[in-house]
Amino acid sequence: MTQSTLRQPSHLRLVDDVYQSLETAILSGSIAPGERLVEARIAEELAVSRTTVREAILKLETQRLVVNNPRRGTYVIRLSEADALDLGYARAVIESFALTIGLSQFREEDFRALEEHLAMMGTCSLPEDLPRMLRIDLAFHGLLVKNAHSPQLISLWSGLNGQIGALFIRGIEHQHANTPFIVNLHKTLLEAVRSSDPSVAQRAVLEHYVRIPHDGAKHAAALESTLQTIAPMYRVGINQ
Repeated sequence: MTQSTLRQPSHLRLVDDVYQSLETAILSGSIAPGERLVEARIAEELAVSRTTVREAILKLETQRLVVNNPRRGTYVIRLSEADALDLGYARAVIESFALTIGLSQFREEDFRALEEHLAMMGTCSLPEDLPRMLRIDLAFHGLLVKNAHSPQLISLWSGLNGQIGALFIRGIEHQHANTPFIVNLHKTLLEAVRSSDPSVAQRAVLEHYVRIPHDGAKHAAALESTLQTIAPMYRVGINQ
């Protein structure tokens, strides 16, 4: 970091505030993927102790935004293509299953809330508004899984939330994703959910997270079939 990029902490709860300052800088691109975080430099810039910075960085590690190499230091994660694909599939499987279970529970107020999130996404300017875009994205997808009424599924889904920031950063860095692209991506997903057709919704979720190649269509169809088979049994199990 050659110049000041971090918001000064407010001292409400110092560790959390330093964490939020670093998180914002990482997600907005002020601290780039692959850049090293130097505790002493950050502590001096924010006028806090190195212990406070160290604790804040540990929180960033739990969110998979940074990685610590004992010999080289702590660096902002640069998500590899393989890691991005792995995360995308994990998120898609959990979210599409939760959506399959809860699709019939969607009401007009749910769709209005989703449309409001789309409108808020459209007001974001990337990359500087990425932290806000990320919060809106998580809220949008949270509405897709909530109607499953399954605490375990929601917990599994939420456990991947911390890595979504790194996925967004990769999309901006490698796919030049911009606000209209992201809004249209979510609009397509919303339209699929509105169809009330489980197979349409499942495919939309898969394609939202993973660009399915032509030769991967059979695998996607097999996954969709599995989800449709399991969902009725799952509903019976949780309602007993």
